Amino acid sequence: MTKGQMDFSMIHQALQHSYQHLLMSGDGVSPSTLNELQQAQEDLQSAMSLATNIDKKYLPYTTT
Repeated sequence: MTKGQMDFSMIHQALQHSYQHLLMSGDGVSPSTLNELQQAQEDLQSAMSLATNIDKKYLPYTTT
């Protein structure tokens, strides 16, 4: 989803790739790191909601 100059799909992909990389690295991942990734995902949803004027609970149903 692109809004203005922000490409939210690229940010979402970066978060997903970071999460997958941490899990596959084989090293123990600290709970604080996982919490930070979760917070980043929530912040992304909030930014998307603000940029599109769509409530966060309805974002999964959008196609744009």
